[in-house]
Amino acid sequence: MKKFLIFTVTAGNGHNAAANAVKEQLEKEGAEVKVVDLLHEFCKNKAFIWVQETGYGIAVKHLRHIYNGFFRFYQKLDPEKYYKSPVQSGLLGFYDKVLKLINNYQPDAILCSHFLPAVMISNLRKIYSVPAKTFAMVTDHIVCPFWESATGIDYLLIPDEKLVDILLRKGYRKEQLLPYGITVKHKFSKPIPKDLARKQLDLKQNVFTILVMYGGGFWSGNYNIVKNIVRHIKGRELQIIIPNARDVRGKEKIDSLKVDKSFKILNLGFANNVEMLMSASDVLIGKAGGLSTTEAVNIGLPIICCSNLPEQEIANAKMLVEEGAAMQYKNDGHLIEILNDILNNPDKLIRMRENILRIRRPFATKKVAEDMLNCSTVYEESDIDYSKVNANIRRMLKRTKPASKTKKGKDKSNH
Repeated sequence: MKKFLIFTVTAGNGHNAAANAVKEQLEKEGAEVKVVDLLHEFCKNKAFIWVQETGYGIAVKHLRHIYNGFFRFYQKLDPEKYYKSPVQSGLLGFYDKVLKLINNYQPDAILCSHFLPAVMISNLRKIYSVPAKTFAMVTDHIVCPFWESATGIDYLLIPDEKLVDILLRKGYRKEQLLPYGITVKHKFSKPIPKDLARKQLDLKQNVFTILVMYGGGFWSGNYNIVKNIVRHIKGRELQIIIPNARDVRGKEKIDSLKVDKSFKILNLGFANNVEMLMSASDVLIGKAGGLSTTEAVNIGLPIICCSNLPEQEIANAKMLVEEGAAMQYKNDGHLIEILNDILNNPDKLIRMRENILRIRRPFATKKVAEDMLNCSTVYEESDIDYSKVNANIRRMLKRTKPASKTKKGKDKSNH
């Protein structure tokens, strides 16, 4: 039986969702898969974990302009100075544990759903043998900072060919780049017929249906969108579906809204049938996360996204709008204008759906799983002194110079 190791990081839920999509596909083929949350499993630096998880959410919601400024600043750093990347110091305490896990579990291939484990494997390979082919993935339509520190992986899954030139400048080789798309679960690769989806959800067949997905976690914006729609869309029969995830308060506020009889509200908590909700809908209103927009595009659902977004979602929205697959609203009044426009001009949604069919890449997960399944790795016996691993990595990063990169090989100091 083939064995695979997937490293993920909880920074929002997107990286975990991408990891689980590949896990599900590999297990469908009979493989054994171990998923490890890198920081929760190994990191003892609570401040570093807080920054990646809670700090990230607070920054993109409440300090967005500062977050976006830092994002753009670190994007411009010299790739040759990867060893000075601010993420390097937070990883220094547990290289030994990651290397020991790889050698003990002996996976046929490794997948990294976040740049942090890819950085660690790239650094390890400068000193030690990590024989398993290592795949990583970009989950937005932009190259986030710090990927220049992870060029030692074997393959990087990217959304499309538009990112190739940027990654070449970051230090990647063209043969490393796999423009398959963004990995989401296979159930989003084929939409459910709209009439069947609406029947399953007890919705009317010929009524315009809006899916609002702006809630849960740090965001919790569903209530404001729904309130805006029911108060300002007049003379229309509408159906609105709202999965609220963890936003219990928002769900309760929507339940308490006074709604005209012309509106049907399907107000949900956690929903594990999002593919059904998308298939039943005519348009999605929400943010522009890489995975959620990919799910919608794979289903064939046009998107209306907001404008106040973190930098990576600005890139996602820009791509979708330029390709004619999405519209973007600036404020509450503008959203109502857009909705009234598409209600009065249904041909606009038809053209958006045609554009979506042109750009969708629904089989990224299947392709990367197939590549991993074709890997087979043999591990040689090793006498690595794991007590020296962290110190050796620290020394390697300290002495690294742009003009003289350390070659891969075995750690001579440990034998």
